[in-house]
Amino acid sequence: MNIQPLDVLGSIMFLVGVLLLTGMLTPTVVASQRLETGVTLMILGTAAVAGPRAYRGALDRTE
Repeated sequence: MNIQPLDVLGSIMFLVGVLLLTGMLTPTVVASQRLETGVTLMILGTAAVAGPRAYRGALDRTE
């Protein structure tokens, strides 16, 4: 399986989200802001990786 640019971007977004959640990236920011931004980045990172693969798989099943 080839690594696509979205795989790299999604992985970076997910890792930054984890770092935000744990407070390692920006410890001085309010916890609720870290939670909101961290979770959003994790969800978008996962969608960036899984979305195109799911779409491609659905197209393969319909042909």
